[in-house]
Amino acid sequence: MGDLTLFGLPISLGTMIYQASIFTVLVLILKKLVFKKLVNILDTRKQHIENQLQLTEKYKLDAARNLDKSEDTLKQARHDAREILKHSENEATLIINDAREKAKQILKDANEEAYHTHTRFITRADQIKGV
Repeated sequence: MGDLTLFGLPISLGTMIYQASIFTVLVLILKKLVFKKLVNILDTRKQHIENQLQLTEKYKLDAARNLDKSEDTLKQARHDAREILKHSENEATLIINDAREKAKQILKDANEEAYHTHTRFITRADQIKGV
């Protein structure tokens, strides 16, 4: 076959046809054996990534819902705690006031008892002096 010169480079037409046919056979073999498997692997990988993204989005939504529920529960717990504290303060005030009233009554009773005892002793002392 003939040789050509292109831009000052010698080109062998026979070698070029031989390399083109080898390249075509190689591409067909790769297409038949490797490309299908490679495409299947890439498709499987793509599907796996899409599933993971969907799962991630689901978990993100679940986390947002759980956060909202937790915040609501925390608000309710704080409200309940304030109510309990308010009720406890009222109860404590009532108990303290009741204790003060009882202490005043005990003091009054003790003073009356002391007065009666004092009066009896004075009366007896006057009786003993008078006898």
